Amino acid sequence: MNKHCSNDPVDYVKEYMQNEEKEIIALACRLINTKTENPPGDEILAVRIVEEFFQSLQIPYAIFEKTKNRSNIVGYIGKGRPSLLIACHLDVVPAGDDWKKNPFEAWIENGRIYGRGSSDNKGQMASMLAVARFLKENESKLKGQFILAGVADEERGSSLGLEYLLNECKVSADYAIIPDVAHNMNLIDVTEKGALFLEITSHGKQAHGSRPEIGINAIWNMITLLERIKQLKFKHTSHPLHTPPTLNLGSIHSGTAPNIVPAVCKAQLDIRYLPDDSSDDIILNLKAIIKEVEVQYPTTRFDLRIISNQPPTAVPLNNPLVELISKHVFSILGTKPQPRGMSGTTVTKQLLEKGIIAVGFGPGEETEAHATNESISIKELVAFAKIMALITLDIIA
Repeated sequence: MNKHCSNDPVDYVKEYMQNEEKEIIALACRLINTKTENPPGDEILAVRIVEEFFQSLQIPYAIFEKTKNRSNIVGYIGKGRPSLLIACHLDVVPAGDDWKKNPFEAWIENGRIYGRGSSDNKGQMASMLAVARFLKENESKLKGQFILAGVADEERGSSLGLEYLLNECKVSADYAIIPDVAHNMNLIDVTEKGALFLEITSHGKQAHGSRPEIGINAIWNMITLLERIKQLKFKHTSHPLHTPPTLNLGSIHSGTAPNIVPAVCKAQLDIRYLPDDSSDDIILNLKAIIKEVEVQYPTTRFDLRIISNQPPTAVPLNNPLVELISKHVFSILGTKPQPRGMSGTTVTKQLLEKGIIAVGFGPGEETEAHATNESISIKELVAFAKIMALITLDIIA
């Protein structure tokens, strides 16, 4: 870094990133304007923008694709250890309806950038590209490595994105920050609930709707079972960093016509359980409830299938990332973010499973992601770039 930076890095970074505001806006808008709805994804459209940026600064990078056009890009600044990985996802959820303007033509209004992906997660990627420029200009002073990844498929499980990069492409790091938790940089995601997705199938017997007594109605039987499951007891119901565990009936499908007794009914459950609990215990409890109903009502028969089981994760509260995020949020914003637990899941789970110390932290309102007229504050994106640049310097400079 230059003399000014080494003497007063906070002031230097503040000034540098303030000058990057126009570029952050321009990059965010260009990324938003690429239609990377997942499905089908087409993250290659956004990767090309990141690739052009890396090429302009001579930042080494690699592009990884498990499936054509489901692209990931990973850029590297500096060498050695420690290494810090920042991963922003380039896919977005479908736009949906009732937008004021075209969701894939970004617009600016009242100090905010609007468009699908502005808050989740393309605005954050634009901020991190500004950080990459800053670090590249000061690369000779870095002792470790900064890794910036634009990843695919986060909105549908990451099997083509970060999970693929970690498991098959040998992408790794000592530390990672995932800027995908919003809460206006007031929260540091240090622990996440387990996420257990289940499908229950109720088997009946089809008959004419005018003679339901000779059939077995799979829907009525499912309703009986779901009323019992609604009362499911969790082993652990409180945690210092989490809200209580939850059980959501997400979908129920059955029947073809009102005059047919349905033979099959399927219901899907989303269970978010606390770090101290066990998915095995929850599944055993559900199987016990199913057995009770089958014994009490002999015409009932059910199957239980696990769709997905993502275990709870946690990092120690005294890990270096929490300390540095708190330090630099205070230096830029004058506030102290709080370590918290998340009910939702992020890709920190996959990182922690690989032994990488990972937390979630980022700008944006919690209510903006996936919403109609999604937007993010420009001021927050600039502040985020300042904070992330200072954190990175403390880790690898």
